[in-house]
Amino acid sequence: MLNLTYDNDKEQCYYDICEQERDPNFWYYFCSICGTSAHPKCVLGNIPFLKDGMKWPYVDHPHRRDLNFFRNVEGYSKCSDCGKLCPEDVIKCEKSTCNYITHFYCPLPQL
Repeated sequence: MLNLTYDNDKEQCYYDICEQERDPNFWYYFCSICGTSAHPKCVLGNIPFLKDGMKWPYVDHPHRRDLNFFRNVEGYSKCSDCGKLCPEDVIKCEKSTCNYITHFYCPLPQL
């Protein structure tokens, strides 16, 4: 069971999942069954308010109603906007005749 916890234990100073150093001043997740520790970003991801398969019609694309958000995709396609590989947090067109895929942040306006 995963619990959000706080522990000022200086000996347990690394997260088990990402192996980054743990700051004892911050909350983190701890599994009481296997003893694994993880910081919120490892557990919730970069975009915790979106779920896999969620409609995302906010991108300027001809098949706007067929765009969905995915945390991970198979095959690591190249981003239609920047050309880099898309391993996670993507917007993908689900229309069978379209290969559009983009990083979640690529089509967002730069402020």
